[in-house]
Amino acid sequence: MQNILVEQNIIITEPCKTLRTLGRNVLTGKWKLAIIAVCVYILVLHVPRAVFDALFGTNVGSFMTNNGYTYGMDAGFYVDFYNNMPQISFLSTIYLLLVTGALELGLTLFFLATFRKHDVQVADIFLGFERFGKALGLFLYRGLFIFLWSCLFIIPGIIATFRYSQAFFILADDPDKSIRQCMNESKAMMKGNKMKYFLLSLSFIGWALLAGIPAGIMESLGSTITSNSFVIALFSIVGSLFSAPLVVYIYSTMAGFYEILAGHLIKETMPVPVTVEEAQQQYEEIIAKAEEQSQAQAEEPKVEVPKTEEIKPEELKPETPQIEEPKTEEAQAEEEKVLNNERDAD
Repeated sequence: MQNILVEQNIIITEPCKTLRTLGRNVLTGKWKLAIIAVCVYILVLHVPRAVFDALFGTNVGSFMTNNGYTYGMDAGFYVDFYNNMPQISFLSTIYLLLVTGALELGLTLFFLATFRKHDVQVADIFLGFERFGKALGLFLYRGLFIFLWSCLFIIPGIIATFRYSQAFFILADDPDKSIRQCMNESKAMMKGNKMKYFLLSLSFIGWALLAGIPAGIMESLGSTITSNSFVIALFSIVGSLFSAPLVVYIYSTMAGFYEILAGHLIKETMPVPVTVEEAQQQYEEIIAKAEEQSQAQAEEPKVEVPKTEEIKPEELKPETPQIEEPKTEEAQAEEEKVLNNERDAD
């Protein structure tokens, strides 16, 4: 990955297409498991809320007319306008505030582990409840900052959303970090990367519109069949399940986005130092290690190899046997005569 290290943080220069491809490749063979995990996340988040609204909820139109908030207009307008809206209860709001942070942390842990090719299970989305207090605190703290910036204007609120978008990834990567530390590190990471994050999020708009079609159909179907707010809410929840593949795609891509920002995914597959001091320290360690290896090689005892005597080519020639020439008859007679004389002498 070709990225730039500027003022202690990484500036992502990869095109959005490459980042989305990275997210898809990680999901190879894991789409089914990830979709099931997201469906469980949606059901756990919204079904209890619908139940609380059905049992203890108050219709918004009725609340406004009963309290005289008609602003000089016909009270029936408000009743008709809010008639098909789900009832809202205080308990459902409390439920969402309590569980959303833990579930978001669990889903972040799930996709971060998936991106790092670790073994994951559907039940991993509930791991965020092990850090319930910190997840809840980070969810409320981040929401407060985004709300305060949104009070100025909608654009500062959107920028604040991008600025603190990495907070839950940082907490998932290191649960021992404090809430404030996660927020500050996210702010530092996103410096110079907010536009890239915006463009990356915007690149999913086509898929979002496509996923919204079945959700809209299901909600319209529920409104046509019945006026019961609970049934309509269930139809809406079922429709939202069709967006699960898109949520998987987005979360996996954003996990890759965080891995690049954190320096865990670069061309050399080694983490990029956060500060200049750490870079210098790593450089000195590499040089020292290389010098130790060089010194160890120099101190190794040399083994002398005995020299072999050179053999001349003439010495390699085989010796030819000498063949005696046959003796003549005169020589044989002379030899017999000598032998006879020796016998007579004896």
